[in-house]
Amino acid sequence: MGKDPIPKNWPPSLPYLSQPSYAPHITKSQHQIARTRSPDLTTEIPRDLPRGPSTLVRIVPIRDPSHPANGQSGLFAARHLPPGSLILPYYGVVHSSLPPYSAAHEASDYDLWLDRDGGLAVDAEKAGNEARFVNDFRGVGERPNSEFRECWDPRRGERCMAVFVLPAGKSGAKKASAGVGKGEEILVSYGKGFWSKRRDEHQDDEVFDGPGA
Repeated sequence: MGKDPIPKNWPPSLPYLSQPSYAPHITKSQHQIARTRSPDLTTEIPRDLPRGPSTLVRIVPIRDPSHPANGQSGLFAARHLPPGSLILPYYGVVHSSLPPYSAAHEASDYDLWLDRDGGLAVDAEKAGNEARFVNDFRGVGERPNSEFRECWDPRRGERCMAVFVLPAGKSGAKKASAGVGKGEEILVSYGKGFWSKRRDEHQDDEVFDGPGA
């Protein structure tokens, strides 16, 4: 049997995931949290969404000195992506965000909350899919054109994070009504907390690394 397909420009040393991976320390109660759907979680991953590399995006090495992720990579639209549409799930290692397990993820730029109260997060630093290459809009565009959003994956019967195009007319996103054009970089907002933390950790650096590495 041949190897599972991976996207073009995927780092050869990094495991590619076509579904979430769970850290062995995750407890039964945390597994249950991930598999419990709250009534207000209405956004779903389509049941027929193919696994493996996405045809909607491409990973592109960035060779632009003015780009904050110069020398790394970004995620770009392979076709026009309509407002509010799903781009792709955000896969990584689902882990406990509680001590002592949280220590291994404190310095990661790829760690997203899955459930704060339940102490669950997903980290794509050491394994993930194309979504790990989404960059922050700061220093690239006037505003983000996409966002991270929690959703329900009926294929697995569990919660997950995913990247969506910003809906038309969303506050602070005047261009969201056009969606993301073919060849345009997919940009989100990491949030002010991300950059404040990075400034504290790298106060002597001129450029702060983000998930485009």
